[in-house]
Amino acid sequence: MSMILKNGMILEEDLSFKDRDLHIDGDRITDFVQGEVEDLDGMIVMPGLINTHTHAAMTLFRGIAEDVNLEEWLFKYIFPREDKLSEEDVYVGSLLGFMEMIKNGITTFVDMYFFEDAIAQAAKDLGMRGIVARGLADTDGHGDRKLLLAENFIKKHFNDPMIKGGFGPHALYTCSNDYFKEIVRTSKDYDLPLTFHLFEAPNERDEFKKRTGIDAFDFLDSIDAFDEKTIIAHGTHLNRNELKILSERGSTLSYNPISNAKLGNGIAPIRTAMEVGVNVTLGTDSAASNNSLNIFNEMKFGIMLQRAKAENPVIMKSSEVIRMATVNARKALPFDVGALKSGMLADLIVIDPNRLSTLPKKNFLSHLLYAFDTSAIVKVMIGGKWVYDENFLTVDARKVMDDFEKTVNKIDLSI
Repeated sequence: MSMILKNGMILEEDLSFKDRDLHIDGDRITDFVQGEVEDLDGMIVMPGLINTHTHAAMTLFRGIAEDVNLEEWLFKYIFPREDKLSEEDVYVGSLLGFMEMIKNGITTFVDMYFFEDAIAQAAKDLGMRGIVARGLADTDGHGDRKLLLAENFIKKHFNDPMIKGGFGPHALYTCSNDYFKEIVRTSKDYDLPLTFHLFEAPNERDEFKKRTGIDAFDFLDSIDAFDEKTIIAHGTHLNRNELKILSERGSTLSYNPISNAKLGNGIAPIRTAMEVGVNVTLGTDSAASNNSLNIFNEMKFGIMLQRAKAENPVIMKSSEVIRMATVNARKALPFDVGALKSGMLADLIVIDPNRLSTLPKKNFLSHLLYAFDTSAIVKVMIGGKWVYDENFLTVDARKVMDDFEKTVNKIDLSI
């Protein structure tokens, strides 16, 4: 299908706004096409945002564990419930999670969880784009089987334009050293993202050293876990030298400021990471630890946190944070997303600028970061198809929400 979006204010890659038409041919933006014309009447058009670290199905656990640290949160509240989940449960939780992301302007995701076929189906039912990385751990003795399932999923979706597989070793504390090494080795055969949690909590480094006698970062570097396909979630306690190594290896860091702060895990050294050349992106983590799936919130809180930590209002620029959610994230993924220019995938969001919190309109870039309410997002396009137009176009939203509540009640009864 071909279309022309007329009279929109386009957010360009240099973060200027330009009044121009946007030509779309099939799933991509092109220089010129003849097709259906849609008048946007001065609406703001910007690239869809990219969430480089999430666990969409964990909407099922939103609000169940508050005011606890990461260890208690995981081992007392989350892991016992995850043991009860069925494939259908993960589908229902993922569907609601992806709906929330779309409503908040996210069009591409990197998800780490299990029952990856269910996650992929939820994304496809909505028309969403993303990486589905099998969450891998061998604490239960079934690590080899999980790795085989991850490979099978990757092969199944190798030529899929919307969904790609990936490898998601959960963390050093849930994967043995030999298993982590095997996952990294296997990932090299597929040239797809490898993503894992690293130094999220302050005690992870010392606990690994006590358990193994070696340094955690040195171990990962020795097994080639860091390259241009690697997306590190959190990295809250990485030091400057480690960040330099990540920069040299071309790895990406997913900054999850709200989740890190909520669980009391610290403030990631993002200014240092940027100074040494690390590719920094943004993630929401899960709705169980955040508790929302909103990259606009991450942008605002993320920059404020860095400025407060440094006691310096110019330590990070607004433009740098917006790039984290768009062009920086593109560098880490096998998708042509993050910019509205010829040849790129037509993944975009349309914003009504005539809202109380976004006036005067002439300062709109500032509003996107500091004053934005995602209720102003009126349309979302992914791959040249509208998936949201003040309502969801591909699923029955009310049925999804009803099914979700029934699923949560079922899980609660099983605990």
